Amino acid sequence: MRRRFTTKSRVTRGSIPKKMRDEIYRRDNYTCQFCKIGFDRRDLTIDHLVPLALGGLDDVTNYVTCCSPCNGRKANLPLAEFARLVNVQVEELPIHGDPVIDNDKLPIQIRMLRKSIFDRMRQGKLHIGGTSAQKKIEKRYRSEFWETELGQKLITEQPQLPGQVRIMIPEIMTIAKSQREYLLLIELAKSADTRNLIGTVLSRDDDIEDKVRSLANRGKNPRSEKRLNWAIRRFDKAARKEM
Repeated sequence: MRRRFTTKSRVTRGSIPKKMRDEIYRRDNYTCQFCKIGFDRRDLTIDHLVPLALGGLDDVTNYVTCCSPCNGRKANLPLAEFARLVNVQVEELPIHGDPVIDNDKLPIQIRMLRKSIFDRMRQGKLHIGGTSAQKKIEKRYRSEFWETELGQKLITEQPQLPGQVRIMIPEIMTIAKSQREYLLLIELAKSADTRNLIGTVLSRDDDIEDKVRSLANRGKNPRSEKRLNWAIRRFDKAARKEM
């Protein structure tokens, strides 16, 4: 599970699992995203769009399919500089692995707002790095979201909810199939640990209530299960008031 709100960002080179490599190659149609030529899998590599040496993250959002010649030519050049050399627009390079951008049920304005953060990082206009990079991305996203029309609408409609919960409402609405599920997901959004489940472990195909209660009693992760049980108790109380 991609732990969006709690895991430290990886800033040094790590091993990319074969399954993930294959997913990236398939995603990019076995085509180098710089020269636009298709290759056999054995002739492809994974490139860090923003080089690690320049503060890029060792994260799927920073991975792209690349042929060996382009990878060698790019080396540690800033992405914007190399993109100009090969006549590629930075904004056209794929961004995958981000739960907001990948969620096609969200309004396009939200997804494009999120994408613009990554585009600016790739262009060198926005410097977000280090092990707390993911938290900084979320903070930037939240800050810019509140300036939008939808953000202002949510502030007006849900003034009682803290910001970190309120901003999850568009994502929650793509998952919740009933008022009960909505209430439970709102309670999960109140803790970073349980917020991680929304859109990853919990999807619209699930019976949200049954799955959450099951996760809370597995006996595998005491800290997370403790927070899940707190959320369930708050939900049960809120649900009784709704009846």
